[in-house]
Amino acid sequence: MDTSRARPNRAAAVCAVALSAGCAFTNADNRRTLNYLDAHAAPRTEGARWALSPVALPAALTAGAVDVVVVHPVTQLDDAWRDTVDLLWDYDQDSSFRAVLLTPLSAAATPLVYGGDWLIRSVFDVEDNLAEVRDAATSTQEVAR
Repeated sequence: MDTSRARPNRAAAVCAVALSAGCAFTNADNRRTLNYLDAHAAPRTEGARWALSPVALPAALTAGAVDVVVVHPVTQLDDAWRDTVDLLWDYDQDSSFRAVLLTPLSAAATPLVYGGDWLIRSVFDVEDNLAEVRDAATSTQEVAR
């Protein structure tokens, strides 16, 4: 048996496992479809789980794939846009001259920054901006009471 062929495959597998440690799919909050199935479609008894396992396994794999390829990337669109606006467009508004100089540069960089930020947020587990908005709203409500 030729072990020289097995070494690159093992190295690729080790690299894939190491890189997947920070994947978005490792966070349970990023698996919305799979969480929904767990909460609403999972059988309550052990016997029913075993009986439905031929159906449940393909359904879970499909739900996981849909989460990774469709649902999670779509949910990151608004966060990527918010990051892009914060980075490129929220500069000192007091200076008209600075706004005139930076607007063309910001416009040129927007697609690259937005696309890169969205790709990173889709693949890796980056905290959503929604959590910050929720925390701010909660603290505002507590102060109002």
